[in-house]
Amino acid sequence: MHGIPKSRSVALLGASLLLAACADGAIAPSSPQTVQQPALSAAVHQSTDVVNWHAQQAVNGRTGQVADASATLVRNANGISFRLSTTGLTPGNAYTLWLVVITKPEFCTATPCTAPNIFNPATESQVRFAAGHVAGGSGKGTFAGSVKEGTLTGWLPDRSFDDAMGASVHLVINDHGPMLPEHMPGMIHTYRGGCSNASPFPAVFPATALADGEVGPNVCRLYQAATFEAP
Repeated sequence: MHGIPKSRSVALLGASLLLAACADGAIAPSSPQTVQQPALSAAVHQSTDVVNWHAQQAVNGRTGQVADASATLVRNANGISFRLSTTGLTPGNAYTLWLVVITKPEFCTATPCTAPNIFNPATESQVRFAAGHVAGGSGKGTFAGSVKEGTLTGWLPDRSFDDAMGASVHLVINDHGPMLPEHMPGMIHTYRGGCSNASPFPAVFPATALADGEVGPNVCRLYQAATFEAP
């Protein structure tokens, strides 16, 4: 772990830390959330206007909630679809969205799950690419995608995603820095694309994450995140 924004956007389905609600620091819960749960077996719609700056952005003075941002998650018997609309993106920078699916959140020691929990095999989590694009002049952007129940591939060993209604879901944006033509489309399609070794990659991230994409000159940091607990 599709429609994406307007200028120079690439819509990619998927769902793959950094990310994902991840990183060395905990991510504040994206609550309160609005949950619409119709008849049994029907789709469950969750929405929140709490999208938080990732802990790695504290170095840039960004903490707390992102203004005018929101996220939605739709669950049904077949899987999930998601959408994150945000502000505060740096025009011309490349961004990727990562999907974190935590199949057994009951094994997490915090709510929402922190990175050490996500990478604990007991939680049966997966992190995979979801979407990516280059931010336009407005600094606004929308990332969207979906994933079906079944085998879920990503940074970690394949998981069986068979409980869309009961999983915790994190949506995490990674900032790859200024778009570099020679590193495209990797900068909007991989975790490592365009990122230098000086980037603060969380120590708990697996080698598969650091090998995902071509090394570049930019210092990359996790950017924003939204979380959804099981309804």
